[in-house]
Amino acid sequence: MMKELPRIDLTSATPGSEAERRAAFEIDRACKQVGFFTLSGHGIAPAIFEDAYALSRAFFHQPLEVKNRCRLQSGFTMAADDYTPYGYSGMLEENAFAYMGRKGLPSDYVEKFSVGRLIEDDGASLPFSADAEGQRLRAALKAYFRECEALTSRLTELFSIALDLPRDFFAKKTSASTDSLRSLLYPQLSPELVNDQGMGEHTDGTLLTMLAQTGPGIQVKERGGSWITPTLERRDHLIVNIGDLMARWANDEYVSTPHRVVLHGGERQSLAFFKLANDDALIECFPKFCKDTPAKYEPVVYKAFSLQKMNALFGVGGDAGRT
Repeated sequence: MMKELPRIDLTSATPGSEAERRAAFEIDRACKQVGFFTLSGHGIAPAIFEDAYALSRAFFHQPLEVKNRCRLQSGFTMAADDYTPYGYSGMLEENAFAYMGRKGLPSDYVEKFSVGRLIEDDGASLPFSADAEGQRLRAALKAYFRECEALTSRLTELFSIALDLPRDFFAKKTSASTDSLRSLLYPQLSPELVNDQGMGEHTDGTLLTMLAQTGPGIQVKERGGSWITPTLERRDHLIVNIGDLMARWANDEYVSTPHRVVLHGGERQSLAFFKLANDDALIECFPKFCKDTPAKYEPVVYKAFSLQKMNALFGVGGDAGRT
C-alpha cells in the first residue's frame, strides 16, 4: 500500500539535461501509478505563496456582507458560454459530489475566491473590492497565477518528453486555455458542523492541477481503496495531479485519481491552479498509448468536453463539472 506520493525535485532539471529527462520519466511513472506527485525545486519564490495566503486569509476573515460584494453577479458580466469562475463563493455553495453526477449528497465546507486569465489584465473589471486591501489581493493572485502559468508550461514540456511528443505540443494546445486559480479557506472542524467534509470525493476535469496548502487536508484514494494524506515539507511545495482531460488523452494509461478534503482541528488554506486546453483543441489518444491498445474514447473538441463537465458544478444543465 502506498503511504506517500512520489516526490519530484526540479532543481537540476534544466532544459536538455539528463536530469530533465529523469524528471520527465519520474513524472510519467507517478501518473501511471497514482496520478499524483509532490513537487519541489519549481522556482516560484516563497514570498509569492505567502502573499497569496496572507491576503486571501484577510479577505476571508471579513464580514460576510463585505465578501458578498465580491461575487461575480454583483455587476460583473462574462460571456454566456464562459464558465471560468471569478470572485467569491461561500460555505456550502458548491458540491463536489454533484460534479461527479452524484446527487443528494452534502455540500462542501469551504469558501473560495476564484480568478481566471483576466487577472493578467489590470484594466479588466473583476469582482475585487476597490480599496487598498482588495487591490493588494488582486496583485497577489495575479502574481501567483502568472507563476503557475509558467510552471505548468514547464511541466507539460516534461510530459512531452515522456510521451514522445514535440516539446511544444502542449504549448500549442493550451495557448488560450481558460485556466483558473482558486484561493480556498477551510474552517476548523467544530461541533457546529454536521460532518468533516471540506470537499467531497471527486476527480478533476483538468489537464493538470497544482495545489499548495498550509497544512494537511487533501486525501488521495490509491488503487487499493485506502486514503493517502500527502504531506509537504514546506508551504511553497506543491501537490500536482492529472485530471480527466489528461487521462482521456492518455487512454487511461495515466490515472485521474479520486481525492477529497477532510477538515481538521485548525483552519486550512489552499491555492489550486487548474490547467486546461484551448477550446478548439482536439483531444485524441496520444500515439504512444494507441500503438498496441485501441483508443477507448472518440476524439472530442475540448470545449464540448469542458462545458459538459462545468455545467453540473455551477448548475447550468448537464451532469458533470470541474473543481
